[in-house]
Amino acid sequence: MEWQGDLPQDHAFVELLLPGLPSELDIQQLLRDTEDKLKLNACSIEQSLKELQGKMGESWTGERPPSPTECLQWFNPRNPSTVRPVATGNQELLDFLKALLQYLRNEEEGREDVTLQLLHNISSQCGVSFPNTTPSPTPQQPGPSAHTSLHTVRDDSALESHEVWDEVRLRLRRHLLDRLSCPLPVPQRIYCLQQLFFLYPEWEVLTLYQGLRSQAVLSLLHSALASSPGGKETGFDRLALGLRAAAPALCSALREELQVLNGVAKPHTILGFLNAAYLNTVSQELGTMMERECENALKDNTTLSGGKGRKSSARTKATVAPLELPPRRDRNFSLTSHQLRVLTQLACTLLGLESQVDELATQLAFINCAGETPCSVRGILKKTKDDLDMTTVDGSKTTAETLFQSPEAIVLEFDWRAAFRKLVPHMAHCVKVVLEDVCTKSLQQEELSHTSGSAHVVLTSTPHRDDSSLTCPERDRPKMVAKFCGDIMGECDALLPLAEACGDAALLEVRCSFVEVCAWVTSAILSRVEERAGEVPSAAPLKNLIALLGTSIYIHQRLCHYEAQLRETNPTAARVPMTLLPIQRYQDVTEGLREQLASYCVQVCTSTILQDAESHHWADPKPFYEGDRCSFSVQMWHYFLTGLRTDLWLAVPGSVGRDVLAQVTSESLQVLVQRYSRARPSYKRHLQIRCDITVVLLCVEQLMWSVCERPEALAQSEPSVAGCVWVASIHSLCDQLLTTLVIVTAPLPQLYWTFQYRPGEGSAPALAHSPGSPGIHWLSAIHPGLFTQQAAREGLAGEVTSECQLRLLTSDPRCSPRLLLTAILHRDCHLLRVLLEHSHFCMEEEADADAVSPVKSNAGDEFMEAVYNVLSSLNNVPKALTLALGTYFDRGHLWDYLYSPADSVRPVPVVISFIQAVVNQPVHCLLGHLVTMVLAWQASEDPCSSLLRRDVPDNILTKVPKEWSYTLQTPKGRESAKSVVNLALQALSFIYTNLPSAVASLPLPVRFLFHTAEKHLSQHARQLRSTGLLLWALLSCLCQCLEDPNSLELLCGLPLDRGAKERLALLSECLQGTMGQGQQKGVPKPTVHKVLQALEERRPKWCSMQLQKARKLCSESTFEWGESGVPQEGGGGVAEATEQKIGLILLEICHKPRGSEYLRQIYHIIQVNEPLLRSKLCVSSDPPIDSPQTVTFDLGTDSPGHPSPRFNPLHQFDHIGSNKLDQAAVGDWAWDWATLLPTYQGMSQVTLRALLVNRVRSCML
Repeated sequence: MEWQGDLPQDHAFVELLLPGLPSELDIQQLLRDTEDKLKLNACSIEQSLKELQGKMGESWTGERPPSPTECLQWFNPRNPSTVRPVATGNQELLDFLKALLQYLRNEEEGREDVTLQLLHNISSQCGVSFPNTTPSPTPQQPGPSAHTSLHTVRDDSALESHEVWDEVRLRLRRHLLDRLSCPLPVPQRIYCLQQLFFLYPEWEVLTLYQGLRSQAVLSLLHSALASSPGGKETGFDRLALGLRAAAPALCSALREELQVLNGVAKPHTILGFLNAAYLNTVSQELGTMMERECENALKDNTTLSGGKGRKSSARTKATVAPLELPPRRDRNFSLTSHQLRVLTQLACTLLGLESQVDELATQLAFINCAGETPCSVRGILKKTKDDLDMTTVDGSKTTAETLFQSPEAIVLEFDWRAAFRKLVPHMAHCVKVVLEDVCTKSLQQEELSHTSGSAHVVLTSTPHRDDSSLTCPERDRPKMVAKFCGDIMGECDALLPLAEACGDAALLEVRCSFVEVCAWVTSAILSRVEERAGEVPSAAPLKNLIALLGTSIYIHQRLCHYEAQLRETNPTAARVPMTLLPIQRYQDVTEGLREQLASYCVQVCTSTILQDAESHHWADPKPFYEGDRCSFSVQMWHYFLTGLRTDLWLAVPGSVGRDVLAQVTSESLQVLVQRYSRARPSYKRHLQIRCDITVVLLCVEQLMWSVCERPEALAQSEPSVAGCVWVASIHSLCDQLLTTLVIVTAPLPQLYWTFQYRPGEGSAPALAHSPGSPGIHWLSAIHPGLFTQQAAREGLAGEVTSECQLRLLTSDPRCSPRLLLTAILHRDCHLLRVLLEHSHFCMEEEADADAVSPVKSNAGDEFMEAVYNVLSSLNNVPKALTLALGTYFDRGHLWDYLYSPADSVRPVPVVISFIQAVVNQPVHCLLGHLVTMVLAWQASEDPCSSLLRRDVPDNILTKVPKEWSYTLQTPKGRESAKSVVNLALQALSFIYTNLPSAVASLPLPVRFLFHTAEKHLSQHARQLRSTGLLLWALLSCLCQCLEDPNSLELLCGLPLDRGAKERLALLSECLQGTMGQGQQKGVPKPTVHKVLQALEERRPKWCSMQLQKARKLCSESTFEWGESGVPQEGGGGVAEATEQKIGLILLEICHKPRGSEYLRQIYHIIQVNEPLLRSKLCVSSDPPIDSPQTVTFDLGTDSPGHPSPRFNPLHQFDHIGSNKLDQAAVGDWAWDWATLLPTYQGMSQVTLRALLVNRVRSCML
C-alpha cells in the first residue's frame, strides 16, 4: 500500500458480484479486496485533506489552522461563515451583467452554453458565487455574494443588478428546461440539472423539473391510451389496455430518473421528487380517468335510483343486478361481469407496477448507502397530506420547498388504490353476484349433463400458475379436474388479484365479499363432489372417483393459496372472515375420497378380479391350457392396476397417486400370497403356480418404478428409507411369493440336495442371505443382471444406479427436480454425455452435420442452452459442466474457440456464445470505468472543450470586474506526453487491481472449463505460460473491446471523440504489452515502453503478482471445494450428505432466471429419448428392442404442457411395460436354481414344512 496516493482510481469499487454460492477462496478474495480498498480510500482521503488543509492554511486569517471539517465546509455554497469580503463596484457588476444579457438576446448559436461555462469558470477560478436565491421585496446586497462578498451601498443600482441578473438566469433557465423537456441521455440530464442548481436553489430547480417530468408522465399515459392495442376499445377496456402498455415505459422512466437524481440529490429528496413527479401524477390521472369512466358506465348500464329501465352496454356479457344500498344522493349503478374482469386486469397491472416501484426503493437504499433505508412502497406518507400543503402566514417556505428540503425520512407513496374507492360497493356486490352466477350455471350445466345419461365426469386441464409455486409446487398439483370445478375456480382465480389489491381499510369490503363468496362457491362444489362420489360404483365408473379426488385436492390447494395471499398482518385485515373458507372440510373430504378409492380398488381385486374358479382348480389333473398361459385372474389384475396407474397419473398429484397405487398393490398381493401359499396343485398344475407367480413378480416389478420415488426405495425395504410403508410391504410380500415359487415348484432333486445338507439356522452365512432380511432379493431373482446379489445386500451402485434413475425418472408422472438433478450428476454426468454423443452435435462426418434441419438445430440449441445454464450455476459441482461437454468439445474441436474466438471463420457454436457472454460481463464492467476515466481525464486536461470550441466575445471579457482577477483559459491543444503516460498507467493499474475480482465473478464451472481447455491447447503453451487461458481470454476480450469504438459507444451510451478513442487504443496496446504480445499496431512503441517502464518502476513485478493471485482462483485447490457436492456411491452417511448438497444445488438453480424451466426442458428431452438411453445404459439382460440411434430434440406432443398418454387397452392387455408378455415363454422361465435355492437354507422350518406338505400332498393326489 505504499502507492496509495499515486493512483486513486485503484480504490474505486467495481460491480463484480460473486456468482451463486462462491467458493471459500472467492469469499476470501472479496474480503481482502474490500478491506484493501477501504484502507486505500481512507488513506487517500486523509492525504487529500492534509494537502487541502495546507493549501487553505496559507490564506487562513484565524488563530489556528483549519480542521478537516472546516476545510470541507469551503465546498458548501450555503455556508456563509467562510465568506471573504472583497469590494466590487455596483456599476462594474451592472455593466458585466448587462453585457451578458445583451449577448443572450442575440441569435448566436450556443450562446447559453458559452455563458454558463463562463460563469462557472469565474466562480471556480475567482471564488465568486453568484446568488441563486430569489430576492426579497426589500433591497438586499446585489450581485455575487458568497466566496467573494461584494459590499455596496443601498442605491437603485442594487435593484437594477438584481433585475438584470434575474433576467440572465431566466434566459439560461429557459434554455436548460427546453433541453430537459426533450429526450436526453442520463449524463446530459445530470449536466443540465447541475447547471440549474448553479443558478437557482435546489428546491426551486426540482419544482420546475418536477413539472416537466409530470407533463412527460401525462403525455406517456395519454399516448398509451390513444394507441392501445385494442384500437377501438372504450371504457375500462381502453384504460386497462393503455396502462398495461404504459407500465414498462413508466418503470424505465423511473429507473432513469433514479440514476439522474442520484447524481444531484439526497435520498429523501429523490423519494419526494419521485412521489410528486411520477407516483402522484399517475395516481391523480388514474383517479380522473376512473371517475370519467364511472360516469360513462353510469350512463350505459344503470338508471336513477328511483327511475327508468336499465340500458345494457354493447360489450356486456352479463349484467349484475343493482346493489341495494342505503339511500344515497348519487346514483347507484351495477358493473357488468366484463367490466369487473377488466378492472381486475387493471389491478394486476398496477400491482405489478407497484412491485417494481418497491424494487426501485430497495435499489435506492443500495445506491446511496445513506444508512437509512427507504420504506416500502406500501407505507403511505400520512403527514404530507396535512403538513406539506400548508403555507404559513408570515411568508415562510412553500410546499415544494418544505418537501424537498425536509430532512425527515420520506417514503414512496403510490396511492393508486384511491382511484377504486368510489367503486368499492359496486365491485363488492359484483364480485359476489358474478361468482354466484358462474357457480350456479356451471353446476346446472353439470347436472344437465348428468341427467342426460352421461355417467362420466367431464375433465379439463388445470392451468399452469406461477403465483402458487410457494404454497404448492407444480408437481404436487393435479393435471386434470372436473370441468365444472375448473370453470368456477378459473373465475375465482381471475378475480383474486382484485381482492389482493383491495387490502386497505377503504377497500376491504371487496376482499371480504370475495372471501365470503369463495366460501359459498367452494362449499357448493364440495357438496356436488360428495354427491357424485356417492354414486360410485353403483351408478358411476371408478374413473369418476379418481377425478373427484383430484378435484377436491385442487380446490384445497387453491383455498390454501387464497388464504396465504389474502391474510394480512395489519389490524385492519383482521376483519376479513378467512375462517369461512372450508379448508379443513376439504382436507377431511380429500382423505375420505382417498380411502374410498383405495378400499374400493382393493375390493374389486379381491372379490372380483382375483376370483377365477377355472384358473384356481388346483386339483384338476390336466395342465392349465397345456402350460401356455398364466391364470386369467393374474392377467386381469395386471390389466386393472396398469389402467388404475394411468388414471391416477392423469388426475391426482404424483404423491397421492403413488400412495394409492402402492396400497392397492400391497393389499391385493396379500390375497395372492395367501392363495398360492395354501394351494395344493396336482402334478400337472404346479407349473401354473410357477407361471402365475412369475407374471405377478414381473408386473409388480414394472409397477415399482412408478411407486418408488428414489432408487433407495428399490434397494431397501425399511419404511424409513423407502418413504412409504406400502413399499416395504410390497417387498415383503413379493419375497413371500418367491419363496412359495421356489419351494413348491423347484425341481425335487435340487431341492432335496439343497436342504439335505442344510446348515444350522443360526449360522451367519445362512442368515446373511435369508430372504427375510432387508434387501431386494425377489428383484435380483427376476432381473439378476440389474439387481445383483451385492445390490440386494449393500444397495444400488454404479451403472445399475444410472439405469434405475432413468427408469424412475421416466416413470414419474411429473418432473422430479431432485431426482433429475441426481441422475444428471451421477457418474460424471453420464446421462447428458450419452445424449450429446448420440446427437447431431457430435456427428463425425461433416456431411451428416450439414444435413441437420434448421428446426432440429434450433431445438438442439435450446437443449444446449438449458444444459449450460443448469450446469454453469453449480458452484458446488464445478466439474459437472466440463464433464458433460468434454466429448462434444473434443469431437467438435471447440477448445480453440476459447483461445481466439474472433479468429474463427465458421459460425460460433451456441455453447461458445454462452461462455463468451459470461466472460464479457466483467469485461464490460471494467470498460465502463475505463471510458469514464478517459472522459474525466479529457475534461481535466482541456476544460474549455465543453465550450464547443467557441470563444467568449471580447465585449463580455472586457466587462468582467477587475477585482475578480479573471484570466481566460485557452485550449491546451494536444495533451502532453507525460499526461498520456499517467493516464495509461492509471488505467493499467486499475485493470490489474480488479483482475482477481473479475475472475472471482465468473462461475466456478466456467473457470474449470477454461482450466481443462488449457491442457488441450498445448500448441499455445508459450503464450499462456504467464496468464493461463482464462486470464488470456479476459484480457484479449478487453483489448478487443478497447479497439472497437463502436462497441464502446453502444456499451457506455456516450459519444467518444477521436482523442478518447486514441487513448483507449493506446491502453489496448499497453495491455497487450503486459501480456507479452508486444506492440503490434497503431501506437508508437516508445509510448507503450514508457508506460510499461513507469508501471514497473512504481510497482516492481506487481503485474506478475496480480496475475498469480488471479490464477490461484483457477487452480485445482479452488475446485476441490465443491468436490463434496458430487453424488457419490457408498453408505448411508454419504447418501445423507449428498441429499443435503442436492437440496442446496436445486435451490440455487431454481432461484436463477428460468432455472425451473431449464430443468423441465432437460427432463422432457430425457423422456422423449428414453428408448435410446436405456439401450446405452442397460446392464440387464433385456435391453429395449429396435431403439433409435440418434437423439431427437423435438418434443412434439411430449411438450411440458401435454398431458400423460391415454391408456391403450389393446396394447396393455398383453404387455408389461414396453415388453410383450409371452405367456408361454414365462412358463418356461429359466430360473437359476443353483443360485436361488442356497439362499433359502436359513428359512423358517415352519414355513418350509408347510409349503413342502402342500407339495407332497399335491404329488400324492
